[in-house]
Amino acid sequence: MHVSERLLQLYAELDASTRIKIQESIKQNLGDGKPLSVSYEELTGNTSTDLTTDEKSAADFTAWIKNGKKDTTFLPYYVALLENGGVSVKKAIPGIEDTPLVEDVPVREDETTRSRDPIVKQRYMPEAPVPSRAERAKYQRAIEPARPRKKSGAKWLGALVLIGLLIGGGYIGYPYVSALFEPSEQAEEVAAPTEVAEPVAETPAVTEVWLTEKNVSLLSEPNSDNVTYIGDIGDRYDVLEERDDHLLLDLGIDGMTAWAPVASTTTEWGDSTVSDDQVLAWIETGVDPTFIKTSVEEYLTFSETDLYESLGQPYGRDEDALNDYVFYSGIFFVIQDEAVHAIDWTNTGTTKEEFKRLGTPTIETEDAIVYESPTYSIRMFIGTNGTARIRVTEI
Repeated sequence: MHVSERLLQLYAELDASTRIKIQESIKQNLGDGKPLSVSYEELTGNTSTDLTTDEKSAADFTAWIKNGKKDTTFLPYYVALLENGGVSVKKAIPGIEDTPLVEDVPVREDETTRSRDPIVKQRYMPEAPVPSRAERAKYQRAIEPARPRKKSGAKWLGALVLIGLLIGGGYIGYPYVSALFEPSEQAEEVAAPTEVAEPVAETPAVTEVWLTEKNVSLLSEPNSDNVTYIGDIGDRYDVLEERDDHLLLDLGIDGMTAWAPVASTTTEWGDSTVSDDQVLAWIETGVDPTFIKTSVEEYLTFSETDLYESLGQPYGRDEDALNDYVFYSGIFFVIQDEAVHAIDWTNTGTTKEEFKRLGTPTIETEDAIVYESPTYSIRMFIGTNGTARIRVTEI
C-alpha cells in the first residue's frame, strides 16, 4: 500500500483528538531540530531503518502540516507514528491539550473573477454620402463610335513594301528554316524521371492520457523527488507537453500541472463495459449504505454544504494539493472545488473475485480494477493487508 494511501486509511480509523496529541508530541520532541529516525525511537521506543536521518525541527513539521503534506521526507515518519496508534507517544508526554491544527480547519482563498466587457467594433461610416448610380451617370461622358478615317494612297504604298520584304526574307531564310526539320545526327538525351519522395506520415501529438497504475507520483519536474499529487489508476488528464519520457499534465484545478512518467500512462482507453444501472445496483449491495440516505447519484451532485446538512460535521479531515477529504465511519468523501467529487468506502472486505462479477473490467492490474459506464467510474484498490477500498465518481 502506498504511504499516502496508508495516511488516508489512518485518518479514517483514528479520531481527531488522538491525531492532535500525536502532532503536539512530535513538535515538542523535535524542538529546534533532530534526526527523524531518532525522534521516532524516542517517541515509540522502537527503531526503524526506513526513516531518514535528516534533521527536522518543530517549525518544519508545522509548516509541512500547513502546506498540505507535500514534502515526502515527513510522510513515512508521520504515518509510522500514526500506525503506532499514539500509545507510546501519549505516555511519553502526558497532559497535551487538544489544540486544533491548521489541517483541521483548511483555509480557502476566494478568487474574484473579473469579466471583461465585450469590445464592440465600430462600423465604418463614410465622411460623405456615396452618390447613387443615377447621380454617377451624370458625370460619365457618353462614348461615341470612332469616326472613319479618310482613305489615303499611302496605304497601298505601304502594302507593296511589306510584300517585298516578305518575299526577300523568305528567299534568304529558307535554308535555315529547312534545317530545322532535318533529323539531328546527335542522339537526343532522355532526361531520367525524377523520383518523388513518399510523404512521411506524421505521428499525431498526444492530447490526453489515462493513468495505468494504482498510485502514480505526479512530479513538479521530470525525474524530480518533489511530488505534487498522487494520481490513481483510471484518472484522465489533458497533455500539455512531452519531455524526457515524461508528460506534462493539466490537473484541471486552478491551472495546476505536474509531470507523469510515460510508462505509467496510456493513450488507448476502452469504451464503457457496464451500464449505469449495473454500477448503481452493485453499490446497493456491495458496500455499506449507512451514510447514503438517498442515492449515490444524488450525493455526487452535493455541494460541501449540502453534504454537512445531510450527514453532519465529519469527525476528521485531510487535504492535498487538489482535494479535501472529509471522514465519517467507514467512508470518506473527496471534495473538489467545494463539491463532492468522489465517494470512498474503506475496509469493505469485498474480494477481487466478487467485484469482477460486475462484468468485464475497463482495466485490471494486480492491485486495482476499474469499470466505466457512460456516466460513472467505479474502482477497487486492494491494500497489502487484503482489505479493499471502493471508489465511485462521475466521469
